[in-house]
Amino acid sequence: MIVWTLRHPPIDRSGRCVGQTEVPLTVDLHDAVRSAVDSAPFVPLRVFSSDQPRCAHLARGIANTWGIPVALSPRLREMSFGEWEGMRYDDIDRLDGVRWRAWCDDWTRASPPGGESLPDFAARIRQWTSDEPPEERTVVVTHAGVIRALRVMAGASWDDAMAEDHPYLGWTEHRLLP
Repeated sequence: MIVWTLRHPPIDRSGRCVGQTEVPLTVDLHDAVRSAVDSAPFVPLRVFSSDQPRCAHLARGIANTWGIPVALSPRLREMSFGEWEGMRYDDIDRLDGVRWRAWCDDWTRASPPGGESLPDFAARIRQWTSDEPPEERTVVVTHAGVIRALRVMAGASWDDAMAEDHPYLGWTEHRLLP
């Protein structure tokens, strides 16, 4: 199965753990839609998207431009970092250093406090591809973590997927393994 992704527009991370935290875009939405449409490797027939505004607004914009349907799903959200959502990384280390360092040492299996483990996150994305298999000429507007989970589903290791650059408003093709 081939899945195309489009990462959401740039956001103001400011050294924070954003996961599912809502943060403002750093570009005008109309400019982001135009950039995504202009750089599209094809004209999609359907758009799936995370329901988080940084993705959903872009998805609706490109869907309106092309006159195609859009479906929003909470299953396409970024990984949840629980209690650390929205916190600055320096503050996480200062205020919750023991749990932070434990998670950093075992990030492929451990869960942030109140958040998702990587295996649970990946299972959520895998289940979405099973329940809503993207068809040819479908695009998924989503987050870097989801893109990386799809890279793993295409055969990459987590280390390799994490090392890849997935720029804002960048299109990526994934050939998922059966």
